[in-house]
Amino acid sequence: MSKKLSGLIYVALCYILVGSSYPIAQQAMEQVPTWTFTSITFAIGFLFLLPITLKSDRTNWFKIAPRDWFIVALLSLLGAVLYTVFLLYGLPSTSATTASVVTSAAPAFVVVISTLFFREKLSFGVAMSVVLAIISVVVISLPSGGEGGTTTAMGLIFLLLSTLSNALNIVFAGKLQCSLKPISMSAGVCLTGLIFSLPMTFSELHSYSLSSLSASNIGVMVYYGIFVWAVPYMLFFKGVSCISSASAGICVSVVPVAAMVTAALFYGQSITMVGIIATLIIIASIVFSEVDLSKLLRKSALSRDPA
Repeated sequence: MSKKLSGLIYVALCYILVGSSYPIAQQAMEQVPTWTFTSITFAIGFLFLLPITLKSDRTNWFKIAPRDWFIVALLSLLGAVLYTVFLLYGLPSTSATTASVVTSAAPAFVVVISTLFFREKLSFGVAMSVVLAIISVVVISLPSGGEGGTTTAMGLIFLLLSTLSNALNIVFAGKLQCSLKPISMSAGVCLTGLIFSLPMTFSELHSYSLSSLSASNIGVMVYYGIFVWAVPYMLFFKGVSCISSASAGICVSVVPVAAMVTAALFYGQSITMVGIIATLIIIASIVFSEVDLSKLLRKSALSRDPA
């Protein structure tokens, strides 16, 4: 298996795990304050990974270079904390249609940033992939009827900032060189994410008691800490250095598909023809992201040329 293909699979698996968590964690997040839920799951993710980093990576957490801590903290701030903060503040003030369109623009944001600021080559295949990724997420996310709410300028700004934070996280993760191995980087993100989340958690705990957590809430948080923070970040860091930033950004589009499939398998929701079409478009967009279409077209033209 080629390095690019394995990297693409790792990053896609990361976002599949993230998307599949949406239906599972929805009820628990409605019962537990957002940042309390977030900080506890970050702590669980770190505790899950810590013994692995000590045995497998042999990481000395007291001798990590300041530059590596800076990279880990930056990725945690962008990809976990700011992305979540802006998303939570933006969704209540935007319509369902607007939210789906703005959040689906992550691949485009990644391409613009990587092309303008990091001189990453923009091929025809990547451009087509971005267009297909946006179309697929818009198709699968649009409400079945009606606009689904109103949109305010502030809500739109928050969603744009959320999408930008996610895009910057993807680009920097592929460009910044960190000496830590993927498992240790994942653990570091969980640890710094916990630290960043604590101020808002302490504010919530003034009106919420941890003793009210149910067994099902705790079970969901254990699942979330391991399969939404720890393992996906490990897969992300393992794969993102092997593929282009644009390809990594396009993989974000599998999130709503994974959520749809999980809801159908475990919660009795039906998969519509629109969902199937969107899934096929997403698969095509991911394939195109690592295929040089212009080169294939030139070869095809030459093979048909009798001269």
